[in-house]
Amino acid sequence: MEKTVKYAGALLICAAAAGIIWAGKEAAAGAAAGTIVCITTLIPSLYAFTVLAKLIISSDIYKLIGRPLSPLSRYLFRLPPESFCVLLISQLAGYPVGAALISEMYTSGKISQKDAEELLCFCIAPGPAFIMAVSSSAAPRCPGCALPVFVSVAVSNLLAALLTSPLRKIPPKSEKRAVISLSPGSFSAAIASGASAMTMICANVIFMASVLGVLGKAGLLTYISRLAASLRGSEPVRLLPFVRAFFEISNLSSAAGGVQVLPALAAMLTFGGICVHMQVFSVCGGISPLKAVLMRIPCAAAAYLICMRLTGKYYTAGAVSAAAVGEREIMLGRTVPVLSLLLLIMTVFVLTQKSSVKIRK
Repeated sequence: MEKTVKYAGALLICAAAAGIIWAGKEAAAGAAAGTIVCITTLIPSLYAFTVLAKLIISSDIYKLIGRPLSPLSRYLFRLPPESFCVLLISQLAGYPVGAALISEMYTSGKISQKDAEELLCFCIAPGPAFIMAVSSSAAPRCPGCALPVFVSVAVSNLLAALLTSPLRKIPPKSEKRAVISLSPGSFSAAIASGASAMTMICANVIFMASVLGVLGKAGLLTYISRLAASLRGSEPVRLLPFVRAFFEISNLSSAAGGVQVLPALAAMLTFGGICVHMQVFSVCGGISPLKAVLMRIPCAAAAYLICMRLTGKYYTAGAVSAAAVGEREIMLGRTVPVLSLLLLIMTVFVLTQKSSVKIRK
């Protein structure tokens, strides 16, 4: 099996290389577009926060922040206050920052590999600025439309942490005082570490943009859009941004559809897309993110259902009708039974975790 996987991977790499040679112009155009995204969006919005977040971890400031949250984190989520603080920061920082913080904690010996891999399951989320950009683009006639999307994404992660809490023991209360250690060297190390993380993030975005250029010329993206449109009775052009976002999430900025499309946005933003997962892999160091990637599926389903509920209450039927642009149930529509079935994946995850705990005992 292992040998088969290796050969399949080698074949895929060779196919990708051949595709870039075949569609060199499109791949170059995609790389150029990806570079613009990095320069105009990712670096301005993520770099400074990444540096400060790494400084918060390396200087132990996060321990001081986590102290007031101790009762909530220890007894409800069964997470150490420091880990719960990282969970909250990740909901505001943007996709790879949470993974980078957890990797920083693991490499510095602050948490074990098992705890790091479990914490990562709840710490993959887009930043509020990105949520606001894609939501206002999709529903320009609905002020405040980003709020239900942001709440849905954050609550889905918190819900995952809450539902898995019975599998964890209540962490002991730390009696040690938080000692803050700051020095000029700390700032330099945080800047260097942040620059390294941003380099990997941008490299992944540019590579995926090149791949999208090849897939676009091959017609694969259009074919998937048409197939999904035939199943849902919608227009392929409206589904194309979601198909492209499955590979690179920034493509959601071209989505449209009004209030009705917000649950689909919440689901896609929670899932993250292949490029986001590549970014997470690149900053994780010795941590395996496979469990966290699998957790994205039930979390995305939960975010969809939560956003459907919130938008139904947040907007009146008249507002929804006025904001819609005439589309017929974009993307996921109202396939609630299917999405509810996806939530069972979380149950399977919980059960397998419980079995592994029993085996260790």
